[in-house]
Amino acid sequence: MESENLAGFTVFGEPGGFVHRNGPLYIRNDGDRTLLKILLQSVHVNRLGVASGGLLMMMLDITLGTTVSAKVGYEGICPTMQINCNLVAMARKGDWLHGEAEVTRETPSLAFATGRLFVNGETIATASAVFKIPSFVRQAQDKNGNRAVSARQA
Repeated sequence: MESENLAGFTVFGEPGGFVHRNGPLYIRNDGDRTLLKILLQSVHVNRLGVASGGLLMMMLDITLGTTVSAKVGYEGICPTMQINCNLVAMARKGDWLHGEAEVTRETPSLAFATGRLFVNGETIATASAVFKIPSFVRQAQDKNGNRAVSARQA
């Protein structure tokens, strides 16, 4: 298992919550997008030592969703309305699995995003999704789209 640079990353998820129990998942905010990573351990793989499809889909949902939230300036969750996932290669125990995404389109109430998971540059899974932007997020922004709303304010 190779070491991984975690500079700027923090553990994602509420202590005791679903994501926290299925991690640790590390996240870094890079302005209008987020980067995620996880070290695949025994609890993340099936009997073949390959990452569970459910884990991959969860990580895609979080990668795309947190990027949408970052892009619209909201520290809370923009609910997933629809997601399509493609599992195209295998990730194995001991791999560092990375996630990246981008918002491809926004309307006042919806955001569209695409992303991928990869290990050592090789794409493992891809996704495209639609997320609901809560109305109070847009209402709290000025004409230039400034002023982030935190989950605590919502």
